[in-house]
Amino acid sequence: MLAAIVLLTGLACLVGWEVLCLGEVARAERVRLLPRWAWVLACLMLIPTGGILYLLYLLVGRVWHRGAARS
Repeated sequence: MLAAIVLLTGLACLVGWEVLCLGEVARAERVRLLPRWAWVLACLMLIPTGGILYLLYLLVGRVWHRGAARS
């Protein structure tokens, strides 16, 4: 019983992670380095590595403006 709960919790976390990553790809104003469809495939095929790579890419590739107001 405990193993089933752990398995279902892990599966729910992976599904939530994929929804988060695919939502970020869909909402992105501009996607660089790879086409949007390639990021979607990477996120789906390399679970959870593809999503981690995409979110790291978002953090590293973000253009930071000095003195700009945060929204």
